[in-house]
Amino acid sequence: MRLIKLIHLINSNYACSHIVSNNKIIVMSNLRNNFFAAIILISIAGCNTKKESVNIVESPSSNIAIEFILSNDGSPNYIVKHKSSVVIDTSKMGFDFKEQPSLQSGLKIIGIETNKVNEDWEMQWGEQRIVNNNYNEMIVKLEEEQAPNRNLYIYFRAYNDGIGFRYEFPEQKGVDTLIIMDENTQFNLTGDHMCWWIPGDWDIYEHLYTTSKFSEIDAISKRNHPNLAQTYIPENAVNTPVTMRTEDGLHLSFHEANLTDYAGMTLKVDAENLTMTSELVGSTRFGYKVKRSLPFQTPWRSIQIAEKAGDLIASNLIVNLNEPNKIGDVSWF
Repeated sequence: MRLIKLIHLINSNYACSHIVSNNKIIVMSNLRNNFFAAIILISIAGCNTKKESVNIVESPSSNIAIEFILSNDGSPNYIVKHKSSVVIDTSKMGFDFKEQPSLQSGLKIIGIETNKVNEDWEMQWGEQRIVNNNYNEMIVKLEEEQAPNRNLYIYFRAYNDGIGFRYEFPEQKGVDTLIIMDENTQFNLTGDHMCWWIPGDWDIYEHLYTTSKFSEIDAISKRNHPNLAQTYIPENAVNTPVTMRTEDGLHLSFHEANLTDYAGMTLKVDAENLTMTSELVGSTRFGYKVKRSLPFQTPWRSIQIAEKAGDLIASNLIVNLNEPNKIGDVSWF
């Protein structure tokens, strides 16, 4: 109704500018025309523009926060903060499939769930018998706005010593199996951090670690191990865990947890833009990275965050993200 009234006012003023003979009045009317036209354009733009949706989950101590952002084109993104400072800047999420469109935009939020967990569990072996598992969780449920209206759920967990997130593909109408060509999980760094890394490889972890700035990572030139054969990652990629130290002395370690029936993750390096993107290992014999029946969950993508390097070793983030013991009694070990 407001739009109709504005159009009527503009038409009235336009007529007025032709009736009045005084040049000054004509100019004023024309200015008024432009003013009302601008209001209409702004109103139309406001009606057609979707606002970004931002949802946040904080760690129990509130020192670490994860922001999930659904951009105005329906693209999922996330940001990680430590004590209000951005650690991972706006980073994209999504998948490419075989014989299906990519799932990276055109999504809407159909639900948000939150959970708080603070429990102790017994580790079957290792340096620590009782482990505290304390985190806050946010589950974002997404659905395509257009057919075939596929669903994607993303689980975010914020711990006091880092974060983890994973994807879930629930049961879908008309689809019983997904063939993943690429997982497009991005880690957008905030600086040219000092890094400790080894080149991406499908089979071995026996490479010596290299220390360099992120912008100087050159995994391709480091592939000189005699056991590499034909299994190396063709891109400039590093194996996880890859550890970094920021100029402010904050330590980050990127890895994965609960790697079950899924391709392992290396991280493809964009040295110029200070970005890493998940690069799943795979065989050219099959021509894809993952084939799974629905429903299923991916491994956790994890980032340990510590102010001191030694705290990375003391962190229980990875074991807390792994599944509980399924073997049963292991006292005979």
